[in-house]
Amino acid sequence: MDSKNNNKADLSSSQIMGDWVPRKVVQDFFNYGNTKMSTFATDYNVRISKVGKRIFYKYSDILRLMDDGLCENSN
Repeated sequence: MDSKNNNKADLSSSQIMGDWVPRKVVQDFFNYGNTKMSTFATDYNVRISKVGKRIFYKYSDILRLMDDGLCENSN
């Protein structure tokens, strides 16, 4: 469990830059392949930034995507 907590701390401090998340982090989080990642931004209306060959996704857009997918618990 400690290793998972350490990875989460490392992720938030070293891989998320401001409001931008590297493509690889998003890809690993959603467990998507390269093909899905090629259309991820347009499919889910997530803004991107390209720096050289690297692609970054807007973190707040990903949070919105997660909030839009919320389901109410109906008991």
